[in-house]
Amino acid sequence: MCALFAAACGGGAGGSSLTVKSADKLMSFSAKSSSTDLGNVIATSPGQPNLQTSSHTIYLANYEMDTTNVGTMLKPLTAADQIRIEIGITGEAATNEKTPFKTGTYLVSNDKINDVRYLKVTTFADGKESKIDFDTMSSMSKLTGEVKITSVTDDAVSGSIDVTEGDKSVKGSFTAKTKK
Repeated sequence: MCALFAAACGGGAGGSSLTVKSADKLMSFSAKSSSTDLGNVIATSPGQPNLQTSSHTIYLANYEMDTTNVGTMLKPLTAADQIRIEIGITGEAATNEKTPFKTGTYLVSNDKINDVRYLKVTTFADGKESKIDFDTMSSMSKLTGEVKITSVTDDAVSGSIDVTEGDKSVKGSFTAKTKK
């Protein structure tokens, strides 16, 4: 069982160039707006001590996303060709929502620390919203790849992503604005 606590958000445009593949559809993505959320997760397992880690999310959108808070960033998409990408990573043990993003490589290893916690792509086409979820939690997952955080400043977090699961993938570079 896990509990997630959101703490801080940032907003604004960032430089991102990504390619999203789902089945036979290839989508080029350039962010118009971006944001981050700093949170933490407490993992509990029977007979094991609780494990607290930071659980931070990077939000990228090819439209003007309302970055007021997580709720507004996750509003349903409503216009043709809108795409939102959410990249969630966990940090080291004993970190929390006050721990800033850290440079490093986050693998899709299904570990509880320093890994890709989730990856979701939301699209709008043919009059409806669709979600492309990547299975980051199952030990049976065929997910491969990593997210690299290469730069963290007071204003932005930058890096690259190269994650594949079967016939779907997200690859490229990103920059997301952070809260000051």
